[in-house]
Amino acid sequence: MKIETINIAICDDEKLHREKLIGVIQEYCKMNVKLAVISEYSSGEECLSDLEDVDILFLDIDMEGIDGIEVKDRLESAHENVHIVFTTNYGDRMNEAFGIQVISFIQKPVTLEAVANAMDKVSKWYSKRDFMELEDIGGKKKVFSTEQIYYIEASNQYSKIKLRREELLMRKSLKAWEEELSDKGFCRIHQSVIVNFFHAKEVGHKVIMEDNATFPISTRRRKAVNRAYSEYIKNMLLQ
Repeated sequence: MKIETINIAICDDEKLHREKLIGVIQEYCKMNVKLAVISEYSSGEECLSDLEDVDILFLDIDMEGIDGIEVKDRLESAHENVHIVFTTNYGDRMNEAFGIQVISFIQKPVTLEAVANAMDKVSKWYSKRDFMELEDIGGKKKVFSTEQIYYIEASNQYSKIKLRREELLMRKSLKAWEEELSDKGFCRIHQSVIVNFFHAKEVGHKVIMEDNATFPISTRRRKAVNRAYSEYIKNMLLQ
């Protein structure tokens, strides 16, 4: 039987909290036939200087020096595939801690149930990802998941795919993209634009994306777009 390996990092300036969390993670992995490769960091500075291929980062919010909020902000531009689980003794900074890579919040002292919920959420996310290999007009190939696409725009006879830190230009029509992605949370809001609801901050008469790109919704599509967005949100809440 193949055992799933999960790369986990723990960043907390209190050794006792790190040890408690390691014990709980190991208990979860034993129960679920998984193997955890765990790295420990005692400060935000240490974490940022050394963090590489990690699936889940358990990150303390309140630390001396670079705190968890700043670590999260920096990682969002450098390590887009790491999932962040915040651990905290307090709830008064929760509004600062939200982010596109933050999947859960755990109150200290951590419990097996709370850790299991966070780990299961990541496993479910990975199992549902749709990976694609695309080649741009320059012959550059890239493998990524559909969730990494922010939006797609028509650009003359090409389509421009916007990812977090780059854009790809491809010989593929928006109609073809629409047919391929309509069941994956994407919606054509205008003749020239398809958006990924996963990265939408606001949907109304216009759509505002996480990177602050703003697109109007055509009048004739407005009802259908808002209906599709409501259905998307409902499905996300049921997961």
